[in-house]
Amino acid sequence: MKRKACLVWVAVCAFLVSAWGCGAPQPRGVPADSVKTCIQGKVWMKSPIDGKQVPYGGVIVNAWRHGKDLALAETRTQSDGSYCVEVPLGESHVDLRVWGMERLQGQSYICEGSAQNIDPGQAQKKCGEDCFEANIVTECQRWVERRIGG
Repeated sequence: MKRKACLVWVAVCAFLVSAWGCGAPQPRGVPADSVKTCIQGKVWMKSPIDGKQVPYGGVIVNAWRHGKDLALAETRTQSDGSYCVEVPLGESHVDLRVWGMERLQGQSYICEGSAQNIDPGQAQKKCGEDCFEANIVTECQRWVERRIGG
């Protein structure tokens, strides 16, 4: 019985990675040496247990061309939830997406958040400089295992 549940869990995780692009986005058509600007901020997780916002460390922040499925860059948050991501200059508007799974008090949760239609500006900047700031708050929903078959 435990083995069957484990196989279902692995299948669900594989589906989520392929369907939602939860893994690392692969930038397409963006030269590695292109001129860049940056976006920085903090990612917060709104706790599904008590509603408090806590820093969401260790989660990946993906940058996408606004309204498109074209990945631009990604980074991982620090333990305090802070991040900085460099995106190609000239991408006038960017969407940031965060997705993670958490296990809290014996329950599984899917936590998602985004910042949409960000205009980071046209100045060439690198992380560590005065980057455009965008904070993200994730909402968490309890994940319920759906069994296939009997």
